[in-house]
Amino acid sequence: MSVTEADIVIIGGGTAGLVLAARLSENPDLQILVVEAGQDQTEDPRVQTPALWPALVATDSDWQFMTEPQVALNGKQLPLPHGRMLGGTSAMNGMAFIANSRANVNAWGTLGNEGWDWDTISPYYRKMFTLTLPSQEKIKELGLEYVDEKVNGVEGPIQASFPDAVDDPIANAWIESLRGLGYPMANDPFSGDTFGAYTNSASIDPISKTRSFSANAYYLPAKGRRNLHVVTRALVNKVLLETLPDGDVTATGVNYIKDDTEFTVKALREVIISAGTFNSPKILELSGIGSPTILEKSNIPVVVRNPNVGENLQDHPLSGISFEVQDFINTKDDLMRQVPEVLGAAMEDYKTRQFGPFTIGGNYSSALLPLIDFSKPNTGPNDLATVLAATVPDSSDPFSAELAAFVRSILQSPREATGGYFTYPAQADFKGSGADSQVIQSKFPENYITICAMLLHPLSRGTCHISSADPAKPPIVDPRYLTAPTDLEMMARHMRFIDAIASSQPLASMLKPAGKRSPGAPADLRTASLDEVKDYVKSAARSTYHATSTCAMMPREKGGVVDSRLRVWGTKGLRVVDASVIPIVPRANCQSTVYAIAERAADLIKEDLAGN
Repeated sequence: MSVTEADIVIIGGGTAGLVLAARLSENPDLQILVVEAGQDQTEDPRVQTPALWPALVATDSDWQFMTEPQVALNGKQLPLPHGRMLGGTSAMNGMAFIANSRANVNAWGTLGNEGWDWDTISPYYRKMFTLTLPSQEKIKELGLEYVDEKVNGVEGPIQASFPDAVDDPIANAWIESLRGLGYPMANDPFSGDTFGAYTNSASIDPISKTRSFSANAYYLPAKGRRNLHVVTRALVNKVLLETLPDGDVTATGVNYIKDDTEFTVKALREVIISAGTFNSPKILELSGIGSPTILEKSNIPVVVRNPNVGENLQDHPLSGISFEVQDFINTKDDLMRQVPEVLGAAMEDYKTRQFGPFTIGGNYSSALLPLIDFSKPNTGPNDLATVLAATVPDSSDPFSAELAAFVRSILQSPREATGGYFTYPAQADFKGSGADSQVIQSKFPENYITICAMLLHPLSRGTCHISSADPAKPPIVDPRYLTAPTDLEMMARHMRFIDAIASSQPLASMLKPAGKRSPGAPADLRTASLDEVKDYVKSAARSTYHATSTCAMMPREKGGVVDSRLRVWGTKGLRVVDASVIPIVPRANCQSTVYAIAERAADLIKEDLAGN
């Protein structure tokens, strides 16, 4: 039997949607309905087992979005994995659990978002997770002396831990090499003020060594509540909007399709869209909220004119190099090549003692670094001036000037990171294009480690808009990577530092002397000309899968789609709560920030409902 009405209808049972469902259903007087396009895969081994997350990419558990050809990347098209199941992308990401910065969150507030500053939001970061430290021996090996329990979560639903069940000499070498280069971790990342090399935690349960995500951490404990209902395999057509005689537009319900049958559910209090960075603007546009030009192309009646919907798309571009390692270094290459005896041994280790490579998701050896070029006494001031000169806002875009001012402030601070670095124990394919071009691919017989650099504060922004009025059709996604001159300048300079890291001890002793490296990469990025490095970056840049900001929270005149209480401008009873509302992409990956936003949103919604 279908649910025909609910107080609150949540579109999307993903990272944010299930946090909202759990928190709002704490009030037994509120009937909550979640409408999710995917299915419940909480028992799927590919979801539960950290190392198996790549097996979910490009399957029915993935929306399988693709970019348009990227002009600044030599026409490359890139896949953008996005979870289509309960838990959303938190059910299929690499599980890196990384904090945002104080400067980034405070910049959200200065855009005109009251109540969105570090002091207000940092308690929500702590609220949503529990961090478990490993043994003292592992703390020393992984360089975790910086961990400050006062700024980390101690009783939140998401379980975060460190890679204590794997034998990896690279992890310690990474920390020691970057310490030798002058970049020890300054403070705990969750303090909001830090830079340096560290071992990041992951959303992995420290006991069972399984993924901890919104479906098993938030939803399953609340699943038995009589006032919480979840409909899976249900594709939303649109939000139902009613225009009142006074001109007010109110969300009254949701129309969706399940098993080839159309259903309508009435929303008595609110509709909340939590469908993610690509699907949330799509649902707004299908409902008649967006740019008249775009809506009219698909013959969708315009209910609320807002050309900002689907604009402002931001993502971290990355590039990197794979280095051949010494024969005594174990990597994941044989696992990626699916060598039977290696797979069998790893699975046996995982099943019998929760140990080995299957306990690890994505990367964990990381660094948040400023650009070393700017600290060189002879050339640093001129290099900084060159990059700042390229940081010119678009005068036709009111948000552009404020974003450029923020980026300039970060560039000029020696204690703010502009590059996010990480290493992964396998080879990578940076130059591939198309749906099958995944980053981690062991194409060559040798074993490698890969060192990547991603640009943390890009100026390039793209778009995500509907391709037709058919809700089953994917949106048109154009991130416009590296189209802003500053971004390419910064990426090239950060890429040079990869060779500085790889040449430093003790990491250098683990790489084969004169060993192979990524095809097409200069022999040493430090001695190559900047133009040569830029050419390599253009050919080897990819997405880090951290897309945000297509329904940005800020004043409407600056480019906003939602206000500071996440209500869609020009409507009543309609909000967006997910990564799409983030106005400036976070300093690192988005997982922890989306959880914190959802926790904050739940409190805002409770306050507003109590006042009505």
